[in-house]
Amino acid sequence: MKIAVIDDDQIFQFLTCKLIEKIAPGYELLSFKNGQDALEFIQTNLSLLQTLPELILLDINMPILDGWQFLDHLIALNSAHYQPIIYMVSSSIDQADLLKSRTYVQVKGYLTKPLSKQQITELLNP
Repeated sequence: MKIAVIDDDQIFQFLTCKLIEKIAPGYELLSFKNGQDALEFIQTNLSLLQTLPELILLDINMPILDGWQFLDHLIALNSAHYQPIIYMVSSSIDQADLLKSRTYVQVKGYLTKPLSKQQITELLNP
């Protein structure tokens, strides 16, 4: 399984990737510092589905292209073949963001930072 961590917080990226590596050592990890970089990767590789992440941990507040904008652009790609599982990640519980996340069928949940070993285990073994 390929997992993308899209977050401008390099410490969160590093710790989350290390935790995933410990829990599921065979998984391939992709890291992006903003939604634009991740979207460009997906657009470039859309015809090569095996290169794309199946699970995305998506930060809401990022520079250049935030999590909501990333979702809107991903939906606009209109790819019936690429439907990743997405979890929104935020450093705070914002009721408006929680409600907004429920309006996207692609979003399977809303998580607060930092992610725990238990949370990641549950994501990888639903």
